[in-house]
Amino acid sequence: MIRFKRGFTLIELLVVIAVIAVLIALLLPAVQQAREAARRSQCKNNLKQLGLALHGYHETLTVLPSGYGGKPNSNLGNLWGWGAMILPYIDQTPMYNAISTATGGTSPLGGSGTGFGAIMTTLPANATVQTNLPVYRCPSDTGSNLVTFPINGSVAGTTFVFGRSNYPAVSGTTVSFVGGLAVTDGAFTESSSVRFQNFTDGLSNTFLLGERRSPTVVNGLYTGGDTMWVGANDDYIPGWQGYSAALGLCDQPNILNVKVVAAPAGATNTPYIAFSSPHPGGAHFVMGDGSVRFVSDNIATGPPNTAGSTYQNLSSLRDGQVVGEF
Repeated sequence: MIRFKRGFTLIELLVVIAVIAVLIALLLPAVQQAREAARRSQCKNNLKQLGLALHGYHETLTVLPSGYGGKPNSNLGNLWGWGAMILPYIDQTPMYNAISTATGGTSPLGGSGTGFGAIMTTLPANATVQTNLPVYRCPSDTGSNLVTFPINGSVAGTTFVFGRSNYPAVSGTTVSFVGGLAVTDGAFTESSSVRFQNFTDGLSNTFLLGERRSPTVVNGLYTGGDTMWVGANDDYIPGWQGYSAALGLCDQPNILNVKVVAAPAGATNTPYIAFSSPHPGGAHFVMGDGSVRFVSDNIATGPPNTAGSTYQNLSSLRDGQVVGEF
């Protein structure tokens, strides 16, 4: 008796392939969502570490670091930012010491400086300030590890390269000038020296840090901006880009995840100075008490110091407004 071995028919094979393709199509979004959830969790952990570092700094020196070191009535100053000042509190003491040595013993904590550009020329190949520090980078952000900024002041027209950050400090909602320095209603600004007792709205009701994604185009609209962990690239406030290298504003034009038709010109702040993130639906912020909150980009916005302007009220130290749920 002859027995025939029966294999798959062409139709059966095609059906199996189709089923496998459907399963892969169903699994891929789940895998991508799982990966984004892991990246989002790491981003939150980064901000938590930075929040703890700020608390450690305050516990040691009884004051928060300044947004960056400015010099009245000029676009000069040492310009070292809060991110450089807290290096010893994120296990980067050798880098902090390297910066101090490269600038003739002037640490990020002291010295008026003659302009950040002049300091930059003393750093061999800019290697120290170009270091990629993972704690300052959101894992979901696809931007390069380096950013290029123009330097004004003592070396006007020169550009330097810095290590990217995705976490600017919150400067508040308004900027005014007192004695030639930029003064804001938030926790960080030019040459600021804010203490926890100044948070009269409550530490848990006030932003310290937030996210900013690298410049990108989403559905044809431009969003994001460049940030660096070492500080500001110049002190020219009207241009905003130097200021926004270390800080961010939460005023009404600069709402969370703001998008514009074209990339900003040099003197346009939106969205360079706004907060944004690559995470769907919002961005992480560090609160004054060190906790990290994910803030929806549908959060209520409006004029500063008015009821219902939740986003703006959270960025101010002492507007006296009731924040409520967010």
